[in-house]
Amino acid sequence: MNNRNYTLTTLLVVMMTMAVSAKQPLAPVEDFDLNNVVYIEEDQDWELGFDTAKYLPENFDPYSGAFSLKAINYIDLCDDVELNFDTTGYLPQGFDPYIQ
Repeated sequence: MNNRNYTLTTLLVVMMTMAVSAKQPLAPVEDFDLNNVVYIEEDQDWELGFDTAKYLPENFDPYSGAFSLKAINYIDLCDDVELNFDTTGYLPQGFDPYIQ
């Protein structure tokens, strides 16, 4: 058992020594400049197979940038939903949705 521990400890020390004394790469370090990145932009015309103008509002401009958060219809989870029919006939007896 002592021989195995000694061998394992020696192996770990040698590996750690090799890792610490590893040489740095000889390649020069270049500073990365985001402004020098070349972006490839492809202009693609998408053919959808139908005329989209019929489905858009008049004078629609997708690039106008005008957007209002008030235009979004949020669903309030606190609102009670009225189904206009009795659901007890479709549920088992003693059904309680709030019991886990």
